[in-house]
Amino acid sequence: MKQAILTGVKTIELQEVIERKLSEKDILVQLEVCGLCGSDLHIFEGHHPVIGPPVVMGHEFSGRVIQCGTEVKGFKVGDYVAGIPAIGCGRCEHCLQGKFNLCEDLQVIGGHVPGAFAESIVVPEDNLVKIPEQFTATEGAMVESVAVAVHAVSHFSKIKGQTFAVLGAGPIGLLTFQVLKAFGAKRIFVSDPNETRRVLAETLGADIVIDPVHENLLKIAFEKNNSQKLDGAVDCAGLEMTLQQALTITKNGGEIVISAIFGKNPTIPMRLLQREERRLFGTQMYRKEDFETAIKLIQQQRIKVEALVTNRFDLDHIQDAFTLASSRASHVGKIMIHPQSL
Repeated sequence: MKQAILTGVKTIELQEVIERKLSEKDILVQLEVCGLCGSDLHIFEGHHPVIGPPVVMGHEFSGRVIQCGTEVKGFKVGDYVAGIPAIGCGRCEHCLQGKFNLCEDLQVIGGHVPGAFAESIVVPEDNLVKIPEQFTATEGAMVESVAVAVHAVSHFSKIKGQTFAVLGAGPIGLLTFQVLKAFGAKRIFVSDPNETRRVLAETLGADIVIDPVHENLLKIAFEKNNSQKLDGAVDCAGLEMTLQQALTITKNGGEIVISAIFGKNPTIPMRLLQREERRLFGTQMYRKEDFETAIKLIQQQRIKVEALVTNRFDLDHIQDAFTLASSRASHVGKIMIHPQSL
């Protein structure tokens, strides 16, 4: 099969490789599409703290089961599936409680294990979930990203009737505010300096969109929220500035979820956290139940994912896809990679 291998920083080569042999509980999936994630871009550019070349990236995928190991019980040939990239050890207290995302020995498909920028992929049975036949391949591949958003907002003690800010309107930010809306949030502010992203956020249902470079985020949030600070915020940008904004615009006792990966350790104004009893949560990936919720939200059309996609490339042009993503051009949103020619 054909596989895209990152052989060096910013260098991807297509290679013909022999498919891995299936163990008893493995499944072979013929891939239909795989999303290019921000973490893939960090690996490509040599900025990822743990993973580097050589590696086969790609973890947001959908496809069809074409072969099952002898002990596979929950799937059969022809099933339409999406991937759950996280692989826990299966033995620690976290894994035994279904919290594989907290496993000390966590591995990730598309990082530690060959990923889905390929024509097919071998994955353990536990790392797949069935998706509805009416899903497009893109909707199937985006289940993983929606699960990230579902898990992030699950940290809030209450969502229905509450007010929130989502700081950063990249793909995860755009999905996060949609999940908050689907769960009954009263009012959501979305902040991003990119005009294209702000327009898309407004189109997808954000109540108020803000340009944090040219507008006063705190002032607007306060004025548009009945002269009150917000109940919660999600940092989807991972900047010292956005973290400090989250601490500033939330009320005393407010809740803040960090959904982004910080490139640099930020300075935190601890007084805002400690004296006003705000709560700061980290969020790591997702759990199996988050995928189940994500599938339902997409199936009920309460989350729109196709609108986030701006570019599609076939596998033969994956180097071009990463070059475009690396440009950080304002018009580029979600990029999808297709194993076959478009």
